[in-house]
Amino acid sequence: MKRFQVTLQCFAFAASMVVVNSTVAQDTYVSVKWEKFVKVEGQTEPVPEQWLQDPEAKVAHSLKLPDAVPKSEPFNFAKASATGWLPGVASARLQYFNHLCSTEAGEWIFKKVQNVEGFYFARPQGAPTSDTLTDPYGPEMPWIQRIFLLKGDSLKWQGVWFMQPPIYNYHFVEQPRRETSWQTGIKEPYVRLFGYKREYFVLPGQVVADWNDRAPMQVIGIPSLTVRYGYTWRGIKRERDREHGIAGGELIIYNLQTKEVLGVRRQFLIAARNPRGVGKAMWEVAARCQQLPAYSDGGEFTQFAFDVLETIEPSTTGKTK
Repeated sequence: MKRFQVTLQCFAFAASMVVVNSTVAQDTYVSVKWEKFVKVEGQTEPVPEQWLQDPEAKVAHSLKLPDAVPKSEPFNFAKASATGWLPGVASARLQYFNHLCSTEAGEWIFKKVQNVEGFYFARPQGAPTSDTLTDPYGPEMPWIQRIFLLKGDSLKWQGVWFMQPPIYNYHFVEQPRRETSWQTGIKEPYVRLFGYKREYFVLPGQVVADWNDRAPMQVIGIPSLTVRYGYTWRGIKRERDREHGIAGGELIIYNLQTKEVLGVRRQFLIAARNPRGVGKAMWEVAARCQQLPAYSDGGEFTQFAFDVLETIEPSTTGKTK
């Protein structure tokens, strides 16, 4: 009987903490791995120092968005915590996620450019480790980094994001040189990917047609960029977001010389609990805001480029908005 009373007392204390202080509620992550934050020109809130580890990351976070892009709006955490435990009421973190989606998620295109042959993808990345995507504070922008995990890091896959004629019709993509196996021997500071072609075919006795590689992806080193426009991505920091298992990010297309932003696509994810352990996230399968259309296999990443930097021959992922 005494043990039962102690259990009830502990439960009552925990329940009171859920109502009073959402930072220790059951539906929040309480560990914090970000210790130092840096004020950047392009963001309203300071960002974790880990997000600024290379020159292109710093450029991404310096880009100023046009005033038409919605700013962060305050959220009443105390009110959400006071109601989030009631039957039939969304949890505090889900209320917060819905608030971010309804007030901030979306796509804004300010200028389209026609007859684009190629562009600079400023922040290529190899596949993150699975540990990164189970850490609530690990990935900068799990929305895009989970696609990198799906595709991996190879010469072909780094290019076919944007080059798969006759449907993806950029002629080339330029990137910063980095330490990866398919760039071994290249000394120049930039690389250009080009040359890939494929064809539609039906093998003898095969019922369903498929695509087949006709010419391989190629890469060369280049001393400087030859293009006018860049495509980048960045995480965005919002008040107590990772604490609630939420992460936001933006895709940005911009003028390399003037830093004018041509288009922005902003999305938020909310992570489910990871069965591998308490305090883990499942960014790989995290839910997304419904304000933006869903794509498979990274299609939104590709389609956004087509929507802003229009190719000479029409390009499409096949997704209709």
